[in-house]
Amino acid sequence: MFLMLFAILFPILASLGICHKRVSGSLRTLHIYVFTAVLLTSLVNGAAILSPRLNAVTLLHFTDTLSLTLAADGLSRVFLTIIAVLWPLTTVYAFEYMKHETNEPRFFAFFLLSYGVSSGIAYAGNPATLYLFFELLTLATLPLVMHKMDDRARCAGKRYLLYSMAGASLGFLSIVFIDRCGVGTTFALGGVLGADLDAQTLTVLRAAFVLAFFGFGVKAALMPMSFWLPAASVAPTPVTALLHAAAVVKAGAFACLRMTYYTYGAHVLRGTFAQYVPMAAAIFTIAFGSLMALRMNHLKRRLAWSTVSNLSYILFSATLMTTLGLKAACMHMLAHAFIKITLFFGVGSILVSTGKEYLDEIGGLAKRMPHTFACFSVASAALMGLPPMPGFFSKWAIGSAANYSGSWLAIVGIGALMASAFLTALYLISILSQAYFGAGAESGPRCDKPLMTAPQAILCVMIVLMGLFNQTVQHWLDLWLF
Repeated sequence: MFLMLFAILFPILASLGICHKRVSGSLRTLHIYVFTAVLLTSLVNGAAILSPRLNAVTLLHFTDTLSLTLAADGLSRVFLTIIAVLWPLTTVYAFEYMKHETNEPRFFAFFLLSYGVSSGIAYAGNPATLYLFFELLTLATLPLVMHKMDDRARCAGKRYLLYSMAGASLGFLSIVFIDRCGVGTTFALGGVLGADLDAQTLTVLRAAFVLAFFGFGVKAALMPMSFWLPAASVAPTPVTALLHAAAVVKAGAFACLRMTYYTYGAHVLRGTFAQYVPMAAAIFTIAFGSLMALRMNHLKRRLAWSTVSNLSYILFSATLMTTLGLKAACMHMLAHAFIKITLFFGVGSILVSTGKEYLDEIGGLAKRMPHTFACFSVASAALMGLPPMPGFFSKWAIGSAANYSGSWLAIVGIGALMASAFLTALYLISILSQAYFGAGAESGPRCDKPLMTAPQAILCVMIVLMGLFNQTVQHWLDLWLF
């Protein structure tokens, strides 16, 4: 209980401490304070990841069946690994990046608050608790999306808020049905529904699951509710990096996995419209997101649409509703988080160092930013799925799980994965070829910034190690999940 409560409450309380003048009066003091808070939270989350067992703890009863419950299982550990590793690296990156922004104390206050709420999502022990922290995450990250407070930022924030609240409302309706028909109050692999449900009730529950999948899938940018994500790229790059790689979008995918495997149960949904409707949406999003990414000239928006596509890899794998599908979804969740945040860090470094945001502006820029583009190249190879990178193994696992599922729609999904892989190569290679072989921006001094390239280099090492030791990663996932 101490580990879970500390990881949630400490960064939230630390965010309030930034209001004190002794903390916010000096940037050096502010940076030390923020990094210490983030590092301690990550260490506690790391201890929770390595703990052999964390029992469920009920903190508050709302009704006889609805409660605020914390717990940690294998899926929690997957999400905790992402935020515990990526948040400190993003913090170091943000210290340098935010020098050209304003209102740093406000930024880091909500930055810490979002970490605490994200930990709450990981430790949510039942649907009601997950819904509570899911809503809080929207409110905690909204000021980060709107940080610049110009017209574009306000418009992006309004869209983000509208989409997120609408999606959460659909998730809430699902929780009402689960509360009525469930036999347990905590998540359990295989679901919590009663065994004596009649056919009509099961049909209603399956319809409620579809609502929940699309509702929680809003944060995972599932079509048709994905247009908020590219708009949110107006936020500072440390925010978009976390939005697109760790906190928000992975929270959406995490919630969909919770609803599928730990609430309703795959055996109740498999072979019905509750499987095929979300699967079809995920397949469409995979292809549509990749096509839109190829069309974008703006670098951050190109990566944003790439995120839309890759998140639906996870959702497609989730809708296979098999143990292989669950494991493959978690593999890609981990791989994509580390890869995509590295790519966003690279684009942010370009923006800070040169002010350039568009593809046709970066011709020859790799000569001036060799370290940044070296890291970008490694991450690009991983996202394209080149062996032995982790992106290759996660995509292979998804394709294998789809093949073994025996569903004709899953075979269509394999085709979408192959098409998306080809498009991914096109929209990333075009960036690299322009940076290395194009003309226009190659003149001038080198402008790599050490505090921004260091996190990218560390992430590249982690990405390579995840690929080389893929069997070890799969072994830990087997231990955690099953």
